[in-house]
Amino acid sequence: AVPGLVVIAPYDAADAKGLMKAAIRSEDPVVFLENELVYGRTFDVPQLDDFVLPIGKARVVREGSNVTIVSSSLGVGYALEAAAKLADEGIDAEVVDLRTLRPLDKETVLASLAKTNRLVVAEEGFPVCSIASEIIAICMEEGFDNLDAPVLRVANEDVPLPYAANLEKAALIDANKIVEAVKKVCYR
Repeated sequence: AVPGLVVIAPYDAADAKGLMKAAIRSEDPVVFLENELVYGRTFDVPQLDDFVLPIGKARVVREGSNVTIVSSSLGVGYALEAAAKLADEGIDAEVVDLRTLRPLDKETVLASLAKTNRLVVAEEGFPVCSIASEIIAICMEEGFDNLDAPVLRVANEDVPLPYAANLEKAALIDANKIVEAVKKVCYR
């Protein structure tokens, strides 16, 4: 991303509302990313006259103690689905929704890493030069002493997106791929 450019990627309707208001009021140029696959979902929205969220502040959407899953936009839904599946297997996953990709809230990510000592980044992008790459670098540079396992990323396959439905599904992230990565960092 370009220095000075704010990049917002909300998951739910409340975040979209609160961050859109913040984007409109921002003095900086803002790119507001919406994933059209979230349009069919329903979320609660606060009925406040002036509901504005801070730009650059991530949110812990699910508390956990064994592993942290960091994501944004539609990936948060997959992360929450994965966390529910992992809970059935005795793995307590914390889910962090970045909400804003630039500025990136590394403090929240590092605090969660310090708590769980394991981290998986789930993103709906390609693995090369991605937000996941940046988060992994931050964890290595500033959170290395808290790591009990390598940080893993779950991203779309590094291929042009196939047209065939079965191949497209295989190339995109989903909850099962996140579960697989979490089990690796938890040595299960």
